[in-house]
Amino acid sequence: MAIQFVSVRCPDCGAELSIENGREQAFCSYCGAKVLVHNDNEHIYRNIDEARIKEAENERILRLRELELEEKENSRSRKSLFIAYGVALGFVLIGALICIAEPLAGMWGIIIGGYIGLFTFIKSDEKKKKQKKYVSPNEAVITDSMIGCEEKNYNSVVMLFRGAGFTNVIAVPLNDLNILSQRKNGQVEAVTINGNGDFDEGDVYPREANILITYHSR
Repeated sequence: MAIQFVSVRCPDCGAELSIENGREQAFCSYCGAKVLVHNDNEHIYRNIDEARIKEAENERILRLRELELEEKENSRSRKSLFIAYGVALGFVLIGALICIAEPLAGMWGIIIGGYIGLFTFIKSDEKKKKQKKYVSPNEAVITDSMIGCEEKNYNSVVMLFRGAGFTNVIAVPLNDLNILSQRKNGQVEAVTINGNGDFDEGDVYPREANILITYHSR
């Protein structure tokens, strides 16, 4: 008994397809689009891009993770500022007390405290200015958590860059470990953006910039 085929056209690439009569679905041999066949004269196409759906869900999870990491980083920054200003104030107060008996030594304490406070204020102001930098929808900004990623797990670093909006993030294993250095397995060796490893917090790059993450592996 001869096998009968029906002819349909792929809605995605336009290729002519021959599908065995009676089959309810098939895939385009040219582009992979899914075709649902109802009968000989009528067919409905449904091209479900499961990869895109999964990618969108992953992006959402990565973005939530990035926001969580940013909040933790902001919390650490606030604590660091509090400690720095506290140390500065401590030097000033102690210096003022010492001034009663030893004016010269006390002045040094006040000067050191003032220097610590001024330095902390300048660094904090620079960070705020970087955070206020305008970023277009086609660009992504480097955050503090993306600096100094060496020795971090490469998966978390990939999540950081993807969560920030970069779309071309590649992780490459070095296959450089032996039995004596297995503890470094998965640790980042270097991160480069368009071949350059010299980037800083607040720098802005196109979202499609090439992010290459090399990591130690067995």
